[in-house]
Amino acid sequence: MEYTIEFGGDPHDLTATLWGTADLESLRTFNAELTSNPKYRGGLLILFENSYLDLSMLSDPELEQIAADVLEREWDAPPRAVAIVTLNSETRSRMRHIVAHLGGSQSRRRVFTSREDAVAWLSEQRP
Repeated sequence: MEYTIEFGGDPHDLTATLWGTADLESLRTFNAELTSNPKYRGGLLILFENSYLDLSMLSDPELEQIAADVLEREWDAPPRAVAIVTLNSETRSRMRHIVAHLGGSQSRRRVFTSREDAVAWLSEQRP
């Protein structure tokens, strides 16, 4: 799996683009790099561009572990909202599984099939 992390944008504060085949180790590496960035803080509007991300190699327990890692990451710095873009139906299903473990709609996360819809939703989340 490969990724980029870009701060800045409109309306979102952070865009994380992930692509390729993910495994637990690569997702943990991404998580560590994201949270160690001095620009990362609570209250961000985040766009995850996962259109070309493949989560098919992850087991259900690994998906649950990813959710636990995210909860740990966000303990002191929760985002305002997170929009996740996926094109692949299997990846979308797995992302929804992770979001469910994070609290579903109460987690301030939504999964989208288009970047335009994700950005529109994020713009509605501005204070």
